[in-house]
Amino acid sequence: MMTIDDVIPTEYRELAERLFPATGVGAPRTTGFPDEQQFARLLGIENDFNQALNDTQTNMVIKRILVHFRNNVELLIHKTWVEKADEAHKEKLLMRIPRFVEAMEAGLYDQALKVFINILEELAYLLFGAQSHKNDFIEYTFRIDSQIGLFWWYSSKLPLLQDTGDLNLVKVYLLIGICFLASF
Repeated sequence: MMTIDDVIPTEYRELAERLFPATGVGAPRTTGFPDEQQFARLLGIENDFNQALNDTQTNMVIKRILVHFRNNVELLIHKTWVEKADEAHKEKLLMRIPRFVEAMEAGLYDQALKVFINILEELAYLLFGAQSHKNDFIEYTFRIDSQIGLFWWYSSKLPLLQDTGDLNLVKVYLLIGICFLASF
């Protein structure tokens, strides 16, 4: 039986295995985040990600990217047509975004991760409908576009970061998603 990891194209597989090895999450980083930077390059967000990664003093870059993230995701939500029965999904999602931004700005990355995972699940449902709950969803997104497929593969792996205790790593992985959705 095919697993989600089996749908990763060969050219991305080695990097994917370094980011999320079979044992869960890669080893703690002591010297930067080169694999995550390479992943950001593949997603087309290298510049924003590197700026955010190096914004350790003032967090001005992160705050700017969070504003773009919030505006862009809210726009996606408002512009997505859904059946009347699915309007509640839009409302839940709209309520989660400020909680996520507040948690990020407060440095509560473990809380932010939980909210972000929920945001991504709801957003996938709004964008892709019932397909987002099917076993072949990641493969489906790769058929649409390799960057979109990589992003949704990454989002499916985020729960592995819960309870790692490495809040710096969690922050870096959240920045990947924030930067991608800020420019989606």
